[in-house]
Amino acid sequence: MSYIYDILLNFQKEYYDFYEWNPNDEIIHIRKIPLFLINKSDFEVLKNSMVQFDKNFCEKIFNRTERFKKINITLLNYAFLVSDGNRTMAVKLSKNGITSHKSALLMEENEEVADVSTDLKIYDLNYKIVKTHNDTFKTRLEQEKTERLLKLLTNLYNHKEDNKICFLYLDCFEKNENNVNIAFEKLNQEIKNGGTNTGKIEDFFKLINQK
Repeated sequence: MSYIYDILLNFQKEYYDFYEWNPNDEIIHIRKIPLFLINKSDFEVLKNSMVQFDKNFCEKIFNRTERFKKINITLLNYAFLVSDGNRTMAVKLSKNGITSHKSALLMEENEEVADVSTDLKIYDLNYKIVKTHNDTFKTRLEQEKTERLLKLLTNLYNHKEDNKICFLYLDCFEKNENNVNIAFEKLNQEIKNGGTNTGKIEDFFKLINQK
């Protein structure tokens, strides 16, 4: 098994390029982690989907990743790197073999790992797709804005702020809707789809939160 040493990772539930890392993210220092060369199509699947690996693969990588933590070295049970010869990604699995967190690498470290991977044989991953992620073309900032607006809208709905929801619907779609359930669902979809009214919805919440 091939290993990469001394790299920084930022494990998140979804994959974010290094330039989307936030200052308050927990960056961890990896001492040692297994590396596998895979084909480009498998890399895309792992990047954009939740997958489950078979038991044999989980046993293969179990406790093979070491992390620097203060003055000690701790183990990550199920973690590894994959590269398609150009891009590199770190992956963490749950105990059931399901992808739970992913991390890009810093640019220089990505290039170094990609160079090392070219000397490896392509590894035939055995996995099944559990779920394909939505909004894979949105930036991290856009995804976080979508989640924030959905949470604010749902909060209005749960607290039976029917007048505010119907007013927001009127402002966005320029027609009345007295059925709050219909108004909520339409606004919910508008936010999820990144519709043209997303800016109006964001301004609405800024305004009511100032009062």
